[in-house]
Amino acid sequence: MPSYIIHTGWWCDETRKHVGTEYNQSDNRLRTPLFFDVWYDAIRKASSPEKILVVDSASPVKPNLAGKNVEFVSMKRNFLHGMICDSKYGGWTRAFLFGAYYAYMNDADYSVFIEQDCMIVGEGIIERAISAMGKKGISYGDKSPVRIEQSLVIMRNDFIPKFLAAYTGLPQSDREVFTEVKFQRMQKWDRFWSYTGFKKDEYIPLPFGYGRMRPLEFSDSHFYAQQWTEQELHELQKRLKLSSLDVLLNSASAA
Repeated sequence: MPSYIIHTGWWCDETRKHVGTEYNQSDNRLRTPLFFDVWYDAIRKASSPEKILVVDSASPVKPNLAGKNVEFVSMKRNFLHGMICDSKYGGWTRAFLFGAYYAYMNDADYSVFIEQDCMIVGEGIIERAISAMGKKGISYGDKSPVRIEQSLVIMRNDFIPKFLAAYTGLPQSDREVFTEVKFQRMQKWDRFWSYTGFKKDEYIPLPFGYGRMRPLEFSDSHFYAQQWTEQELHELQKRLKLSSLDVLLNSASAA
């Protein structure tokens, strides 16, 4: 069985808001410590990581880590969302790069990035994605409003440093070019892949949906999704039956 480390970012304050969420109907409880409990339990139900790493953007509100097998690392400050970041990289990129390199330095066969509001569903989902990769270097979704879906990204160990070198070699900041667009350019442009020593065909889409795409088919054997609505969370609970999700759904939702 391949070994892998799951990593994510963390940002939480009292507002329950996140840049971009004004354009969708996602439940505002996704940005609370209660949802972290659900995220963690869903990962434990569906996968078997060697470790789980959380890269915190100096958040004023932390998740409850009691009883959880989690490495929690805080950045010195909040580097902000990429759309409004005040330096070259926003919080997403810093969490992604940090976690991928952490997996590489721990000799994990794969790094698996799962975004803070993304849940994986179906036992063995990560193993299925890795098996579908074959000898490919990287896998993520290819169906979203911007054609790139980054809430679940899997990279092979020897591909990690070369991909990160190519990514950080891009001159634009996350504010100037969305991270999804950076992935898309790297996927298509020969000069970036020649920089890594790999060919463009190192990429393969995930063998399941959905990411940000809708509607969700809850009977699928495996799927992943982010930006959950309250109704979707209720439907998901019919399948997962997580006590932490019951707690979340019975908690107050801000207007």
